[in-house]
This record gives sequence, structure tokens and C-alpha cells, in this order.
Amino acid sequence: MEKVEIIKLLENTKAVNGQKIISLLLPSLKFSLDEPAAIKQSRSQIGGAPTIFDQHYPLFNNVPLIFLAQISLDDIHYLNELLPKSGLLCFFILIHDIGNGYPDRKNEFKVVFVNSTTKGNVNGKCEEIPAWPISFVEQYTFPSYQEGVIVKNNITDEDLFLMESLEMEVQSASALTDIGHQILGHPNAVQGTVRFWWAAKYLGIDHIDAITQEQMDRINQEEDQFVLLLQLDFSDPKIGIEHFGDSVAYFGIHEEDLAKENFDNVILVMQTT
Repeated sequence: MEKVEIIKLLENTKAVNGQKIISLLLPSLKFSLDEPAAIKQSRSQIGGAPTIFDQHYPLFNNVPLIFLAQISLDDIHYLNELLPKSGLLCFFILIHDIGNGYPDRKNEFKVVFVNSTTKGNVNGKCEEIPAWPISFVEQYTFPSYQEGVIVKNNITDEDLFLMESLEMEVQSASALTDIGHQILGHPNAVQGTVRFWWAAKYLGIDHIDAITQEQMDRINQEEDQFVLLLQLDFSDPKIGIEHFGDSVAYFGIHEEDLAKENFDNVILVMQTT
């Protein structure tokens, strides 16, 4: 559904805070996992092996990480204003020997930006996950109910109910899961907020139970500066990773790092019901 159609729906409700709600809309690229036969037509995929990789394969304790996903930026360059216009984003994770707080150790996941079109040798543990090509659909998103932007814009419970109703209107009828897969836009949080946890991890604030007002102020300042690189819903039966159950992975990057094409500081937040 186009933004103008969402605005029209909102105007029909005669909501008092209609313009404020409209200002919260962010474009995203939702995606579903296609049948493997389509893999030749798409360089964006979940699982399988990276089609192009000229970097050192990511390791954790000398063990290769599992290849999770690849996003072809060439295929979506006309649909986004934030990411590089060409190249690949490759996502790697650890799925064995993980604790309840995953990821809680350095190098347990990795996002690699490949801006070369030269094929490289892949010497990693790649095909642990079946290969599923991706089809993208542009869709506008609202923030989750506990995101800081909700408080900062004085969004009421009535506004939240209206936003939820609008989201149900625009949600793809073919969606297999409640949360779904996407890149860009507002993360669809399982636990109310993702941006808070991105900012806390980015700032190295680990002890949330004993957080100070100064730390909270820093989080509030930084949380809106993150871009969603990938949201992957493991409850999708096609992915088939039992280790994560119905968890959702949210990969976020700070706008300053993205502007420098520095993907070394990507933050991964995992949430489950």
C-alpha cells in the first residue's frame, strides 16, 4: 500500500494526532522466501552459500560462522535512500554452542559488506541453512509501542490502537508469521522496543537493572540513530533453525557507521516471546 493510501485511511478516521502519526511512517522492504527454483533470478537470499565473497570468512574461536543471508544492494538501489547502491551485505551467525544471552561474546556474528563483483573462494560452513531466494515488497511501517519515539511524540494509547489497525490494513496477506522479515523501516519488536537495546549495546551499557539517568539519557539520544539492516523471523518454517525457536533477529547499524560504510559495529538483538 502506498503512503498516500495510508494517509487517506488515516484522514478518514479524523484522528486528532493524524499528522503526527503520519510523520512516524518509515518505508521498509518486507520480504518472503521464494521457492529455490527462483534462486537464479535473485542474488538476495536466506541460507545457502554467498554467491560472491572475496573477504576472509568470519570465524568464532577458529570455527567458521554459519552463512545466514545475503542482500543484493544492486537489486534494491531504487527502493532505498540509506544503504550503499551496489554490492552485497552478507550476514553470518553462530548457531551451535550458544548461551541464553546470545549474542553475548565478541565475534558470535558478523555482517560483511562486499563491494566487489569478483567471485571469491568460499571456505566456510555455508550451507547449514537451505537456500531461499527473496522477493521484496515496499511497505510503510510504524514504530513499536515501547520505542522512544512514541514517548517523544506524546503518542497516546488511542493513537497506538489506530496505528495497529492501520498496520493490519497494509500488512501483506501472504505473510506467514506475525513479525515477518524485512530490511529498513521500523523494526517490528517482539518485546516492545528494539532501538533501546541497539543503543544500550552500542554504548556498552550491560547492566540495565542498575542503569543511571545519565546512561538513560545517552540511550534516548542514540536510539533513533539506528538503521534496520535485517529483521529475520526464525518462526518461519522455511528457515528451519531449531536453535532459535520462534526468536527474531534484528541487525542494526548506527547512521554514522553506515555513512562510512563501516559494518564492523553492527548490533544484533535477539527477541523471543
